[in-house]
Amino acid sequence: MLTRADTTRFSFFLVDEFSAMCLMSAVEALRAANYVLGRKVYDWRLVTVDGATAKASNGLRIEVERSLSDEFETDYFFIVSSFINNPPFRSKLHARLRQFDRQGVQLGALSCGTFILARAGLLNNARCTVHWEYQPAFAEEFPEIALTQDVYVIDKRRYTSAGGIAGMEMMLQIIAAQHGTAVSQKIANNFQLDRVRGSGASQRGGALARLESLPQPVQQAVKIMLDNVEQPLSNAEIAPRIRTSVRNLERMFKRNLQASPAKFYLSLRLEKARELLMHTNQATLDVALQCGFSSSSYFARCFQREFGQRPSEIRRAGAALAVTPSVLSPAWMAAR
Repeated sequence: MLTRADTTRFSFFLVDEFSAMCLMSAVEALRAANYVLGRKVYDWRLVTVDGATAKASNGLRIEVERSLSDEFETDYFFIVSSFINNPPFRSKLHARLRQFDRQGVQLGALSCGTFILARAGLLNNARCTVHWEYQPAFAEEFPEIALTQDVYVIDKRRYTSAGGIAGMEMMLQIIAAQHGTAVSQKIANNFQLDRVRGSGASQRGGALARLESLPQPVQQAVKIMLDNVEQPLSNAEIAPRIRTSVRNLERMFKRNLQASPAKFYLSLRLEKARELLMHTNQATLDVALQCGFSSSSYFARCFQREFGQRPSEIRRAGAALAVTPSVLSPAWMAAR
């Protein structure tokens, strides 16, 4: 627990097209802590590579106080990025991150800033997370890093958040550790948060949005499907693993998911394929094979039936987004 005189210093490094919501949810938690405690216990500054105004993905432009080259002291240094997570100044950023790490600074990431920490070699010994839509791409690029489905992760002086409101929840965890849970709860109440998720809470995105509310056997079956995307299992192989019959497995899926196990399994595989096409440079055939399709033509037919677009169209939408991420394509908006 900190003493009354202590002020904890945060720095947020903004990569162009960052998520304004991610930044604000984190900063507002710190501001509210100062308000609730009636004194300045947290200080924060915004940083860009050159000290110039930062542009968020929603078009907002935000003034900053520091450049990456400036000398300044900080206790926490967070990378805030979204679609652009491999910026051209990465070597300079990586060097500064490693310098901060040697100085004992706590390093963190909001949204896709996790990619930047990983590329700098600063997540090799820690668990981490990233938004569910980018998880397949992250796992493909960094298979050796312990990626979780959690909304946020605090592990070995590393702080990673899946984005959105999870940044505030992670800050509330930090505030609770330093100033007590009563303070963090007051802050949550100020923001109308009736429940603050712990670091072990899982993301529920895409086809898994309702998983938490499903009966346990269905959850187990879906987990088995997720663990076997590259080499899909048959209903006859899944049913014994959850101690039920094939017929009952089919009944449960029809009742709870309004789809057969095979159709739901196919949707999971296609969703992963879409995410890989959007956020990696893997060849379409490699994506198809990784998602359990032995034929690229069959994959393309299934994909178009599921999403109304060919894999090549999704790939072009992802490439355009990486170049001009503030212009959201119809394909991207539909996918969201």
